[in-house]
Amino acid sequence: MRRLTYCLLAGFLLPCGAPVAAQVAAGKALQRDLDHLLTDHGQRGARFGGHVMDIAGGRVLYAHDAYQPLIPASNMKLVVIAAAMSNLGIDFEFATTLSVVGQDLVIVGGGDPTFGDERLAAERNVPITAVFHDWADKLKAAGVRRVAGDIVIDDSIFDQNFVHPNWPSDQFQAWYEAPIGGLNFNANCIAVSIRPADGGRQPIAQFIPGNTLLRLVNRTTTAKKQTVVASRPRNKNDVIVSGGVARPAVLGPLTVPDPGLYFGYVFKTVLASKGIPLDGRVIRRKVDKDGDFRPLGGHLVAEHRAPILDATRRAGRQSLGMMAEGLLKTMGLRASGAASWTSGQLAVVRFLANIGIDTAEVAIDDGSGLSRQNRLSAAATTRVLRQMFISSPPVAKAFRESLAQPGRDGTLKKRLTAPHIKDRVFAKTGYINGVRTLAGYVQTRSGQWLAFAFYYNGAGKTRPLTKRQDQAIEALVNWNDGAAAAPVRTGNAP
Repeated sequence: MRRLTYCLLAGFLLPCGAPVAAQVAAGKALQRDLDHLLTDHGQRGARFGGHVMDIAGGRVLYAHDAYQPLIPASNMKLVVIAAAMSNLGIDFEFATTLSVVGQDLVIVGGGDPTFGDERLAAERNVPITAVFHDWADKLKAAGVRRVAGDIVIDDSIFDQNFVHPNWPSDQFQAWYEAPIGGLNFNANCIAVSIRPADGGRQPIAQFIPGNTLLRLVNRTTTAKKQTVVASRPRNKNDVIVSGGVARPAVLGPLTVPDPGLYFGYVFKTVLASKGIPLDGRVIRRKVDKDGDFRPLGGHLVAEHRAPILDATRRAGRQSLGMMAEGLLKTMGLRASGAASWTSGQLAVVRFLANIGIDTAEVAIDDGSGLSRQNRLSAAATTRVLRQMFISSPPVAKAFRESLAQPGRDGTLKKRLTAPHIKDRVFAKTGYINGVRTLAGYVQTRSGQWLAFAFYYNGAGKTRPLTKRQDQAIEALVNWNDGAAAAPVRTGNAP
């Protein structure tokens, strides 16, 4: 077998027999081209951090202020997903149980953020209340015809801080600022269906899903022009619908203030629809539990288990923040026995330190990236990406599949859709006011896998920067350093 000798050139260890000069020249050209695309944008005051790494060998192909901690926006989810897969395992499942204890129905939450999720239900062709209907059927089969006591919800697995203190105070109704609890339903959001009534009467409004926790205040009128809107006052269970209704519509989603009670009241409504009335109330109470996290002295009726990969896909592809917050708090519970944002932060920092990332490049404040107190460097991001890519094949595949792809379902559906690009990109987008980020994987036309992170902060207008990011991705797809693609340690190519 021919023995290869190696030469050190421009900081890279390369086979002496390879066209080293051509590879170095290609690397310099890439640095120059990306700098032009990513920094010559005319946005005064915008800071930029960028990093590109060859996954096979860990070679840095591009760096610009790469170690500067910047606001990552939703790219914080990328780090949280990686940490969750590493700390909890890709086979982890959330468990939610229904038991009969005396005259009460007791629901013990396991922190599942996917319970009743609309998109996941649609994928399975079932209603969002499918599990509740199944539970009601099991109760009927057990001879339960009415609930003489209460529906008791125990969501104490997480703390009772449902909304992060550093989230924007004026966006509490928006779906991306949904609360997180130990029990969650339909991403902790509510919608309202509205349609005109005959004879000019007041339009008809209904909650989706039906429940009696929230109060629907209908201030609409039948009109020729559609002006109807829905809103919820802060910390209130009132949903106010006002304006003119010309045609049927679904308004929302709007967040709910209390995830656990919302869960309980929707279940109560489903029970009533199945002919099982509730004599008591829906109440929150921490119950005594055994080692399997089930109520002492109770009879288990049903257990719903949900895979972590449902949560990671929703957090990554559609950038659903409450999914990431559920992952973060679950990691905190596993690490310290107490589920909170603080314990989750420590779990993620520990994961980053264990893979060799300088924690000075990172500040974790929440899981979704909605907080402006988060910080993450571009270089730290690409190192997380590379670490996940060279993990075991099942983990690498699961992580990659949690990211959005161009032209497909997710936040990249309308970006990078050129045929020669779209099947070569897996990435996470990020956006909050003044921040535009993108990070993920690119496979070049020559077969190399690259990890990249392009972070902008402090921009007056971020939309033009999206175009620059996309142009940089195209440059990476077309880049070729003149060497054959090196094999990655595990078989991770799709």
